[in-house]
Amino acid sequence: MTEQMDLFECSAETTEPTKQDKEKRLTPRQWRLLDLIKHNSLVENRKTTQKEICDAIDGYEWDEDEKSHDHCVAIWTDIKDINLSYQTDKLIISKNFEYWIGDREETQAFIDKLWSDLCPRLIRYWAYLTKVNRDGQGLLIDRKGNVIDENSQARVFIESYGKERISEN
Repeated sequence: MTEQMDLFECSAETTEPTKQDKEKRLTPRQWRLLDLIKHNSLVENRKTTQKEICDAIDGYEWDEDEKSHDHCVAIWTDIKDINLSYQTDKLIISKNFEYWIGDREETQAFIDKLWSDLCPRLIRYWAYLTKVNRDGQGLLIDRKGNVIDENSQARVFIESYGKERISEN
């Protein structure tokens, strides 16, 4: 006999970090980055710039190209990894290529902004997925509210997809 899983219990289990998440170790460069940002934030009460990081820590290269939006992508990647790591309890806030460890309110505001940026995309994703998953389902009434029968011009089934692959043309 199979046991039905409780939805609340299932969702609660997925919030725990996985063993793989917990075992991911920060690199020496990431530790130096964290230490620099912590010192500037907690001791000097200031933000750390991307240029300052490139100048202070070996392994980061400043891209001099004026057309470059992000002058050192490796910094963002390392900060993402630090923020996801369970080796440290600090969360680095990033905004306009400046980095710092904030107080409770600004850290919560940073997290809230991540959600507000993500939420509309998730809403669109689920709406799109729901729409295409209707493919092949039968219809009883058309879009005008009329019953679909043998005499009607409406399609009997939902067609969510085209017939040809356009992206390769």
